[in-house]
Amino acid sequence: MVDIVNEQWIQVQHLEQALHVTKMRTLKAQRLTSRTRCTFLKFINSLLDDLRALDSYVFGERTIVSSLISQAMDQLKRCSSLTKKYHHQLQGFIKDLMERNELTASLANDELVFFLASALITFPLMSAWMLLSA
Repeated sequence: MVDIVNEQWIQVQHLEQALHVTKMRTLKAQRLTSRTRCTFLKFINSLLDDLRALDSYVFGERTIVSSLISQAMDQLKRCSSLTKKYHHQLQGFIKDLMERNELTASLANDELVFFLASALITFPLMSAWMLLSA
């Protein structure tokens, strides 16, 4: 009877170890896949595409000023809507990453996540603006 209990206890320990290894591999796979779907990089790429399109409209061969202004306003509206869209996605991405880490899990409230997402969007743009205007 004691041998059976010992054998079952060993099997339970092996199952716990296998469960732990599986959890670690799952977390590692999730981290690897989340890097390739970074919404911030998607936002920056789409913003650069919009700025290139705006540049071609402003400095292109068109001579009608009203047409340029209306096209620039359309691009600005599109850029604004993309900023809002990706800001919400970036908030979800940041909150998910903060909740995964045990040190930052307690800090993952809506206000801090909003501030971090805003900073991640604003600081590179302001840095590029200051660099290009100098």
